[in-house]
Amino acid sequence: MHLWQFSFIAALFAPAWLLPAVAKDGESVPMVSHEPISATVLVAKRDGKKRKRRGSGDNAVDAQSPCTACESLEGFVPPNEVTADVKIMVGKQRGIDKSEAVAIQKARGALETGLVAAFIDGATCPEIDSEQWAIDYSHKRPFAALHKGVDIPQPRGTPIRAIAAGMVVGRFLNDGDRKGIEVMIRHTPGQTGLPYWTYSQYTHLQVMPPVAIGDSVEMGQEIGKTRNTGKMGRRVRRDALHFAIVYSTQASLTNDGLFVAPKDGYWMDPNAFYRRNPPYDSQSLAALPDDQERVAVPYMQPDGNFVPADTRRIWPYPCT
Repeated sequence: MHLWQFSFIAALFAPAWLLPAVAKDGESVPMVSHEPISATVLVAKRDGKKRKRRGSGDNAVDAQSPCTACESLEGFVPPNEVTADVKIMVGKQRGIDKSEAVAIQKARGALETGLVAAFIDGATCPEIDSEQWAIDYSHKRPFAALHKGVDIPQPRGTPIRAIAAGMVVGRFLNDGDRKGIEVMIRHTPGQTGLPYWTYSQYTHLQVMPPVAIGDSVEMGQEIGKTRNTGKMGRRVRRDALHFAIVYSTQASLTNDGLFVAPKDGYWMDPNAFYRRNPPYDSQSLAALPDDQERVAVPYMQPDGNFVPADTRRIWPYPCT
């Protein structure tokens, strides 16, 4: 057989993913990552659903394994003690109409408020880009959806800082999920000065940081590095932190290995987290007059000092 004949036959029967992408008119070809991919294999159906496993061989573990370390956290409750609405709110309840899910998420705080970050003393800080709080995301999904957080672009590898003192209550690889590598921290009212238990969510991290469930973190401590991990669509995402806040009047939470859900939790506009006075709920914030929409945001400087010095809340990136 001649070489050209062998090459033709090999190309004819090659898997599609081995063939070069060809752009159609007006379309961009998605980039293909050549970095190592974490080993993920499908295991036999259980309860009628295929489940993913991480690792290989005898070391593989269910991606949906319960968070046994979470059971020792103050206020931990089993997943069945958190209402379906709260699970729908955080986007982890399957089998529900997407339009109905959006309505529930709006009722639990995922509403545009009009708030704008105004950094103290006119500091230069990494800013939220066009991916603003609670904007309609239906144009980016094949279904009704909201952007439940804000995006702050930064160069790959830029350290992300804990916005307040707290405790790690969630860490997820999110294989096959748009969020990518994620860490979640719970902050007590005493740690933030707010009248709620708040939860800060950091996603698209570069790698899983060396923190464990139950670890205490200090305000300004590095909690991860910026990247764009997570399932992508046709286009390659820019490197950015997806940053979100959830709150509750009580300490109770659950973590089933897939998500953190505070008991009776609500979404909070991340800008509202920095307000010094109520209101904090999105419905009330949306009704504020225009002259009350600017929020004086405290921050950490590159040298580790805080502005103001007595703040208990800071922006997730240092400012100059």
